[in-house]
Amino acid sequence: MLLSLFRGMMGSAGPPGPVAKRFMTRREQAMRAAIEQILPMYRVHAQVAMGALLKVPSRPGRRSTPADRNAFAQKIVDFVVENPATGEVVALIEIDDGSHHADKDRRRDEMTAAAGYRTLRVPASATPELSDVLRIVGVLREETT
Repeated sequence: MLLSLFRGMMGSAGPPGPVAKRFMTRREQAMRAAIEQILPMYRVHAQVAMGALLKVPSRPGRRSTPADRNAFAQKIVDFVVENPATGEVVALIEIDDGSHHADKDRRRDEMTAAAGYRTLRVPASATPELSDVLRIVGVLREETT
């Protein structure tokens, strides 16, 4: 009993436990609403780990290591657009903001493109207004007609 009181006063040993955080920013929420309105024929998944989209290729004579998968597994794609009839990934959508860096974004896009995915980027200057979002993701709607 005294030990638990002492720990409570001094803080517990070890790292603090996790706490909940906001799932998406307000801008991401607004962008998702606009994307879903523009692309009702598709399913839009938010905050998808690249590990769900990519795998380490098999190479004869070389075993893959955790470092191979770690190169992408923990990275997050803002939105994945899926054809619900086929399960095919139609496109990846990234919502850029002040935290994005052009070099890192280019490398990410090259990585996903090498796996056959197309990435559409919504620039930080775009608003969640339908007209702004339509200019960027409208191409996906046009491809279904």
